[in-house]
Amino acid sequence: MSWYEELFNQDYDRVYFPTFTAERNTSESDFIESVLQIPKGGQVLDLACGHGRHALELAKRGFFVVGIDLSPRFIEMAKQNAKEQHLSNAEFVVGDMRESYFLNRFNAAFCYFTSFGYFPDEENQKVLENVAKSLLKGGMFLLETVNRDWTIHKVENQPRRWDEVEPDFFMLEDISFNAHTSRIHTKRIIFDKGQRRTMQYDIKLYTHAELEDMLEEVGLQVVSTFGGKERSPYSVSSPRMVIVSKKQ
Repeated sequence: MSWYEELFNQDYDRVYFPTFTAERNTSESDFIESVLQIPKGGQVLDLACGHGRHALELAKRGFFVVGIDLSPRFIEMAKQNAKEQHLSNAEFVVGDMRESYFLNRFNAAFCYFTSFGYFPDEENQKVLENVAKSLLKGGMFLLETVNRDWTIHKVENQPRRWDEVEPDFFMLEDISFNAHTSRIHTKRIIFDKGQRRTMQYDIKLYTHAELEDMLEEVGLQVVSTFGGKERSPYSVSSPRMVIVSKKQ
């Protein structure tokens, strides 16, 4: 089983879910809606949607949203949340972003919170190809990820991270960057009431120039780049990189 089929478990929930506050979900969705210029009632694809925190917020605003994620557990959570909120305009599907499911359907698509770069280069390129296929002409795509340049500097100066997530629940991460493959490697150790669990994963980090070339290869032209949801200018010191492109 690949790491991306194992990483998003209950330990992930305990580490990250407390940070996914209603305020954060709203502000990120504000940014997504504004930057993508989604027409009223438009159709939106949320790629690697997780438990649907952005998809559900956008559905509440009147958009028809389809969320795709490889995790059946996350998809079930998203469906349950949509049901509880009586959102009939939010659809959630278990799917692999490397597979093509839609053709010329969506006004906009987005992939948020470093959900890109999991695979080898040719498969990452296939993901972008599928996004392009799914968009209508003139449709917009937002790709949000960690900034490679900032991350390298961060890892060099702080290769180990230690967090007390909850009482008797600790997380240790050893992080390294492979300059030959441009992949960041993380070994995560969870200490949970005397039990120890280990997980390792690695993500390909691309430069802005590399991503721009990859997007253009599938017919998506970059129209703007930001250093975060605050619309800060993108630079090597930006922790995040947000690239917005348009289907030609």
